[in-house]
Amino acid sequence: MIKSSAKTSNAGKILKKVLAPYRNLVVVGGNWGDEGKGKIIDLVMAHYEVTVRFSGGANAGHTVFTSDGQKLVSHLIPCGLAQGKECVMGRGELVDLRLFLEELEQSKKVLGGKLPKIYLDQMSPVWTPWHGLLEAWLEYVRGKGKVGTTGKGIGPLEGLYKLRISPLVGQIFLGKKELVGILELLHKTLLPVFKDMKAKNLISGSIPTPTDVADMLLAFTPKIKPFIADTSFVLHQASKKHQRMLFEGAQALGLDSHFGTYPFVSSGNSAAFGAAVGTGLPMQNFDVTLMVVKTLPTRVGAGPFPSEMWQRQEAMEFVKKNIGLFTDKQKKAEFLQERLQKINAQKASNAELSQYFQVLGDERGATTGRGRSVGFIDIPWLTYAIRVNGPKWLALTRFDMLSGIKKLPVVVGYKLNGKKLLPGQLPTPWDMEKVVPVFEQWPGWSENIYGTDNESSLPKSAKAFLQRLEKHVGTHILLVGTGSGREDIVVRQ
Repeated sequence: MIKSSAKTSNAGKILKKVLAPYRNLVVVGGNWGDEGKGKIIDLVMAHYEVTVRFSGGANAGHTVFTSDGQKLVSHLIPCGLAQGKECVMGRGELVDLRLFLEELEQSKKVLGGKLPKIYLDQMSPVWTPWHGLLEAWLEYVRGKGKVGTTGKGIGPLEGLYKLRISPLVGQIFLGKKELVGILELLHKTLLPVFKDMKAKNLISGSIPTPTDVADMLLAFTPKIKPFIADTSFVLHQASKKHQRMLFEGAQALGLDSHFGTYPFVSSGNSAAFGAAVGTGLPMQNFDVTLMVVKTLPTRVGAGPFPSEMWQRQEAMEFVKKNIGLFTDKQKKAEFLQERLQKINAQKASNAELSQYFQVLGDERGATTGRGRSVGFIDIPWLTYAIRVNGPKWLALTRFDMLSGIKKLPVVVGYKLNGKKLLPGQLPTPWDMEKVVPVFEQWPGWSENIYGTDNESSLPKSAKAFLQRLEKHVGTHILLVGTGSGREDIVVRQ
């Protein structure tokens, strides 16, 4: 259950009415990840019985809280775990069994030893140490053009699965001889790469043999056996029983392998249509989509980011160089006060704007700890994301971060080669670096809206800002985040 409070009760009552007609809800990200999907899923999960993850792997990090306020960071298991909801890991997930078991053990500690039903698909691609080596090699050969992955081996997991040479979760129950045979094909395919890595001193120590990897995987069988299932059938049965299901995406549209900023993407289907691909349920089973977007989008790694305030690498390293601003409350408060005055005096550079929002929003990744580069509100990108995902509603997180800003630049259009692009039109990823954002200055508000839980309590200027944004993107903003806490939310009817 969601932690009891007056604020969550207000949101819950309205959401119950809004969501009642929609038995199956898809929740996806609309930027490049880190939108706060965990918080939104945690909020709407109270109105659903089953939670389903349909894509991605251990490179995702969703932070949620239990009913007694304990923090739970979910990487593979769906976010509904924190509320004791039935959890289904769909076939579209890419599974590292070591991390799955670590997550189970950590979750048991947080949840007092009690876990809900958790299903792990028998046909999901399974991680081996070779996947990590291959990812390191791919980043090495890219040189300056590296993607900036999390190092979890997600790309190789998806790619080798598509090449039909990946071991699958259920195959570790076939017995050692057959499993070694399956692994030998993968090993032979990758061995020339590993030898080259060894010659270049990119690998220290020995390269695991098929027998080594088989022994590692076989050691997991007793602990994972209770979770193995044909999850597509499990979900089909749940649908027949008219159970209410929430389907949660990992990452976001900008990182979708087909419709994101390729090749600077993740390897799964992060868009709403991925729910069907990753679960095996027919398209008609999915009633409605809620797309989560961050008021100020962020990005880590490499790749196009048209509304970016500051140079990517500098922004990502800013946390490491200034960790005290993120961990020392007094230093943080003094920095934010000084920087806000400079911003409102219109004397702040874009780098200083980025630093202000990075510190204010504690922009550090749940999985990697990397600093996130911040962008301005980007209406052309949002229009594109809405076109592809087709959400009925938006959830706009961390709207409170605009509090106290007198005027904020907002990207309202893109120009490419001097020509303004149509709404919803996006250039190819290799042309996105050439995009020139078209800005408007939008008025902000002086009041601090942190923690506001009622639309009537929002300042008039904040309401006008939301209405103006809705008019531009053509989609209703149902949820407005007003802080980092789970209860800091406004539900707009």
